[in-house]
Amino acid sequence: MQEHGGYGQYCPLSMAAEILCNRWTVLVLRRLLEGSTGFNEIRRGVPLISRTVLAQRLKEFESYGLVSRDSEGAGKPVVYRLTQAGMALGEVVHAIAAWGQEWIDVEPSLADVDTDFLMWDIRRNVRHLPGLPDRFVVRFHFPDAVEGKRRHWLVFEREEVDLCYIDPGFDLDVQIEAPLKTMVRIWIGSQGLSSAIASGEIQIDGLRKFTSNAADWLGLGSLSAIQKRPVELRVLRATG
Repeated sequence: MQEHGGYGQYCPLSMAAEILCNRWTVLVLRRLLEGSTGFNEIRRGVPLISRTVLAQRLKEFESYGLVSRDSEGAGKPVVYRLTQAGMALGEVVHAIAAWGQEWIDVEPSLADVDTDFLMWDIRRNVRHLPGLPDRFVVRFHFPDAVEGKRRHWLVFEREEVDLCYIDPGFDLDVQIEAPLKTMVRIWIGSQGLSSAIASGEIQIDGLRKFTSNAADWLGLGSLSAIQKRPVELRVLRATG
């Protein structure tokens, strides 16, 4: 199963590293920890992974005892569920993410923002608050995104939130417009939403009862409360 030979050491760290340190492994685990169970749902949250590599990682997880592979019936899609050992990795994955949030300089990564990943992350973190209408529709517009990636719609209905890449045809409740880099900075907590609104870097239009509490239903990234270390102390993300 391994892409490379093992480390040849019996210590727990080396044994764990043999499982966790392959490319894409931690990102696929994060999707499973967040509740994704279907192959396409998992891949949607890791959009740059190939289907072949994802299938390989899931097969490895099953062989290690991190996931169980079940079918809900004839003709039904396969479902992947974390075992107790897999669930126990939640603290590990969160600790790695928290370290990245605190210590890694995000600016180099903003040169090539993955719009699909950003919107999927937003969709996963928004909150269906009391007081929102039964159908609450938000359109995001990123003027500087590539053609075909500039507009996205979130449709809140009951307990579900759908992410649409073409106009679903519903009346809009809120419209959000911002450059991609600004939206990412707000999302990860390196730029405040209120200050971005005040400076005009982001525009949120709609009824005041929905725009005034946008930070509440928008949710923001799960690590956005972790403050970045001073610039001179941060490490640079590898780009190779």
